[in-house]
Amino acid sequence: MVSPPECSALDRATRARHVARLVLYFDIFRHPLRVDELSRLVSLTESELDTAIVDAVRDHGIHHDGRWVSRAGRLADRERRAERAARAERLWPAARRSAAWLARLPYVEGVLLTGSMSKGSAGDDGDIDFLLVVAPGRVWTVKAALHAARRGMPTRLRETMCTNYVLADDHLAIPETTMFTAVELATAVPMSGPAACGALLDQNPWAAEFVPGLPWSRSRAALAARKPPSTLTAAIERAVPRGVESAARGAMQRFWGWRYGWLPAQDRKKRFKQDDGAATNHLHDHSTWVARELDARCAAHGVTRP
Repeated sequence: MVSPPECSALDRATRARHVARLVLYFDIFRHPLRVDELSRLVSLTESELDTAIVDAVRDHGIHHDGRWVSRAGRLADRERRAERAARAERLWPAARRSAAWLARLPYVEGVLLTGSMSKGSAGDDGDIDFLLVVAPGRVWTVKAALHAARRGMPTRLRETMCTNYVLADDHLAIPETTMFTAVELATAVPMSGPAACGALLDQNPWAAEFVPGLPWSRSRAALAARKPPSTLTAAIERAVPRGVESAARGAMQRFWGWRYGWLPAQDRKKRFKQDDGAATNHLHDHSTWVARELDARCAAHGVTRP
């Protein structure tokens, strides 16, 4: 495995670009960064980060005000962020309960909190998103079972366990090598399964080109809770035949085709991934929108792509 480069090993101008690019990325979501958050994302020492911020302010129009770093003219976003942070704090008990429940399911090896909650932010809808790492050949078994279980739950409970991404532990290399995916990987909060959570980061070292602080994320993954032992879970894992996987995949394909048949086939294929080792469902194509917004901001601030 190729070790990801740390930002400390890069030249001064490149560090400044990394700082500016991350600030501009989070600006898309009106999410100003605290200096301590930025430090983890870029993996710099305090003095190196101070220098990189000064350079980003001078060369790329980034604003620095004490503990905050943001795009210039976005000071009002701090109040919005504070409101969303307070909402996220109230949702944390529900996130922990959902993660603990998901960790106990058959074939689930790793549970990571993703989306806005992983950044300490929550909207009015109260959605809590998770990425699951599961046993090989069980992606669709888990996905279909969760889909069926969630449909029978009250709306408020259902929204606390949105499993929009399910990966098999032998298909952890994510093909979408974008800033959006890199930030999601780097900020995902490992909730259960340290080995599986760490392996996910290890199999995607390219993300460090966008977020140099990936080594910090890898260290955090090692601290995730271990999957609780369960004789019932083990018995179910032994009892469910392999043939269920194919049937479950077909059922989900038919459901998505019926529910979202109005989407052009190419868009539906991209947003509802139906691979052997990966199942995703993202109705709204956030990654394309984010890429367009980031390109516009970077062009305006003289920041190049990695």
